[in-house]
Amino acid sequence: MRKGRYEKKELTYEEAKDKALRLLEYRAHSEKELADKLKIAGAREEDIETVMSFCREYGFVNDRQYALTKARDLKNLKKYGLRRIRQELYSKGIDAEYIEEAVGELDDDEAETLLPLVEKKLRGDFDRKNADKCIRYFLYRGYSFGDIKDCIDILKSEYADE
Repeated sequence: MRKGRYEKKELTYEEAKDKALRLLEYRAHSEKELADKLKIAGAREEDIETVMSFCREYGFVNDRQYALTKARDLKNLKKYGLRRIRQELYSKGIDAEYIEEAVGELDDDEAETLLPLVEKKLRGDFDRKNADKCIRYFLYRGYSFGDIKDCIDILKSEYADE
């Protein structure tokens, strides 16, 4: 019988290890992420665990360091709030202890970061529809409603003074 085009081939230990190292060449992965990708590729459970311990031993996979770096990147590059950062790290399979440590390292005041972002988003247009749209936008990005509302109120008063 002919093998189907999409039928998975089971990977040997060496193939699974090569696959893991190839994936890690491009970017860092959490342990869960890497294990899931190996499983999808067709590696056996015992091989995945052996590959993961190999990667841990040589420092190719480190969830603590991954959490710290990822949290910093999400805050600085994507401008996410703390809630969204926690959610992203949780979805990558990072332990709660590492998530809290990573978020704790982001000692920045959220309102301070949020004010210029809200100003850019609103562009001086404070009508209800635009303000609601702005609130939804920043809630999705992990900021608290109170901080968003405070920023809008500050900007309204600044624009009213001009």
